[in-house]
Amino acid sequence: MKALALLLLLAAALPAAAALRFEAPSIKAEANLDDKFITRDFKFTNSGDKAVTIREADAGCSCLAIQVAGGKLNYAPGETGTLRAVFELGSFQGTVEKQINVWLEGDPEEKPSTTLSMSVHIPVIISVEPKSVKWQVGGPADMQVIEVTMDYGKPIRVTSVATGNDMFSAELVTIEEGKRYAIQVKPAKGTDAGGLAVVRIETDVDVEKQRVQQAFAVISAPIGKR
Repeated sequence: MKALALLLLLAAALPAAAALRFEAPSIKAEANLDDKFITRDFKFTNSGDKAVTIREADAGCSCLAIQVAGGKLNYAPGETGTLRAVFELGSFQGTVEKQINVWLEGDPEEKPSTTLSMSVHIPVIISVEPKSVKWQVGGPADMQVIEVTMDYGKPIRVTSVATGNDMFSAELVTIEEGKRYAIQVKPAKGTDAGGLAVVRIETDVDVEKQRVQQAFAVISAPIGKR
């Protein structure tokens, strides 16, 4: 009984926890092809019994801006607010997932009070697979193929392909005009030394932000020999 009484006394002496309770800590959004930004709101309530101050909210990416609606940072118990996330689509395609860390005053730097998530799906009209082709230093300099596939209401043509340096060669092969292409990539000077190149793929699609695609060509040393 004495031990139980001591535990209850210690619990009563602890400060009340301060917390922001979010209605939806995870949000999914569907983007239209011509969207430049997607904005979503994370609504919250101070569910604790003392006032809290939002010190910082950060997504760790310049593509996702976080704003506290109205610029209000201090919230009394029971008070509500909104954290607004503005995602810049840029040239992203497919599903992009980002985490948003929220720190209150008093939180340690390595432990935010809350971690939110935002998932945005952007239509894929030009598929580039694989995103990178790789060779090992000293290994065979075999040709590898990057496939480019179009999924749009009208034809999209690849107008040019370049590697940006002379370490790799890239040759465009048309499989089906306006729909499917292959890019044959190989080390132009063998694999004696490591290197990296961006394979730049230009198209004539009428969606400007999707017009240029890219993949990577890499020659790297085997793990343990770098």
